[in-house]
Amino acid sequence: MTDQNRQVAGALSADITRMFKERYPEELTHAQAVQSRSEKLVLRFMFSSIALWFLGPALLLTGLISPVIAIMVPGLMTLAFLIVVLVAIVRNRAASRPIVEYAKQLGLHVTSVTKKGVTVAVPTLVQSRGWVRRRR
Repeated sequence: MTDQNRQVAGALSADITRMFKERYPEELTHAQAVQSRSEKLVLRFMFSSIALWFLGPALLLTGLISPVIAIMVPGLMTLAFLIVVLVAIVRNRAASRPIVEYAKQLGLHVTSVTKKGVTVAVPTLVQSRGWVRRRR
């Protein structure tokens, strides 16, 4: 992606976010809140499962836990982490669906709704004789 395309994408995303804040503040706020909660939950599970992968062998070597527990608990936490990630993805998609539908009505493709705003995909731009056109 060229620098000009990045600038256009950033400007368009900022404009769309501002427009949605004016027209659909409840939907945008709800989608951003769901995304923020999901992000925090995923990060907590990720750090706890990583900590258990290091803590399990340490406790096993000191003789405080059995080998079965040292292997099973981090494995189950990793499985729980994957489930939490899948649930977060589904919840985020459901919460951002109204925003995506409103953007489709405007002819735009929303790539993500984050706590910073709405990210919109920009078609590849071609500079030709001072005109900016969409590539077909």
